[in-house]
Amino acid sequence: MGGTHPFYFSNPIDFYFVSQRRFMNPVLNVKQVGFYCWDITNDRFYLDEVCAELFGIPLRQAMQGISIFQMLEKVDIGHRNHVIETALTTLKAASFYHQEYAVRRDDGSISWIRTVGRYLVDEENIPFKRMGTMEEISPPNLRH
Repeated sequence: MGGTHPFYFSNPIDFYFVSQRRFMNPVLNVKQVGFYCWDITNDRFYLDEVCAELFGIPLRQAMQGISIFQMLEKVDIGHRNHVIETALTTLKAASFYHQEYAVRRDDGSISWIRTVGRYLVDEENIPFKRMGTMEEISPPNLRH
């Protein structure tokens, strides 16, 4: 293999980072990242203003907490079962949560959301909270 091909790299790590560049945004716009806390014990999802906007939930209601069922109602029906299955699997294992799914807004439009989170566990390794971030990953021309 010669070095004349534009995608030739002597180090596979260099190739990986260059190939992933299209997925990486070197400048993080914090206004596009929302924070949430799921109080599992009391069945309350607390959302900041970014998450509330992504899900089309009034801010006051989102900050006071909504049930998991109110959150799931917003997830597009085609993705809902997978979101539920992943949440249950990661909850049982108290493992890292990473999910990408569509949210259907009240006006009928769809937003693609990436949710990442970690569970907080008690001394018996039983999860009682999940905290994390949400961001819209819809194509720029479809963002709200």
